Amino acid sequence: MLAGYLALLVAIAAGVITAIFALFNATWASLVLIFILLASFGLFLLRPKTTAQLQQDAWINRKLHPGLWQMVDEVAQVAETRSPDEIRLGPEMRATLSEQGGFRSLVVGLPLLGGLSTSELRAVTGHELAHFETVSPLEARLPRVVLFPYRLITKSQSRARAEHAEEVAVAAAGEEVAKAALMKLPALASVWHDFRLSSARVSYQYRTPDLVQRFNAFLSTPQGTEALAKAGVAEWAEHGGPAWELLSEPDKSLPYLQRQLFEELGVARDEKTV
Repeated sequence: MLAGYLALLVAIAAGVITAIFALFNATWASLVLIFILLASFGLFLLRPKTTAQLQQDAWINRKLHPGLWQMVDEVAQVAETRSPDEIRLGPEMRATLSEQGGFRSLVVGLPLLGGLSTSELRAVTGHELAHFETVSPLEARLPRVVLFPYRLITKSQSRARAEHAEEVAVAAAGEEVAKAALMKLPALASVWHDFRLSSARVSYQYRTPDLVQRFNAFLSTPQGTEALAKAGVAEWAEHGGPAWELLSEPDKSLPYLQRQLFEELGVARDEKTV
């Protein structure tokens, strides 16, 4: 399918250039071709950098944190895909899976460990693993300028992929938990953004390394309930303990990992205060 799509793009480009050559001359055709090449190259250079390019994530050792690794391995089996070669904790409220040169890396947002329960994290991880598995390696490496029209053409397949990812999430954690987790994510991301900004504004003595724990506690307060409601979550159901319980000795390991990601708790460049 991908090879056919690329062939279609080449054929369209060739047709346009041929038409210009027929209507005008070779000079105009050459100029159009140069313009297309320069525009494509410029868009490729200006494409948004990935999370892995923008910051250093905290690496999770399999021997030190077997609980988190075991959960990911189990969910990978449910998704009928291979486990990642590494797990890292990132600073954002999301989970992402990438692959380069056959090396697969799963980045689990550290805020997820405070915003979700262990079972809800299973659902989110399963959703990500299943969604990635349905994408071909070539498609995963396509530049955005090519990927966008490709996905428009294969919209029906994308819908099937999304449905498959939801099915895996349900199989990994149960229907109620999976629906709750996937529904919460956008709201959690919004509330976490504001919570982190407010933490970054206070004096240094309050910038303690228990940021994720305090966020978890905040969600159960009246202020947290109000913030979630504004973000679109009317009811907040609990499905077990916080996901950080998957870490070994979380009281010790969680502050250490938080220091690696939020050492100064400063406001990010794209999160400037008004």
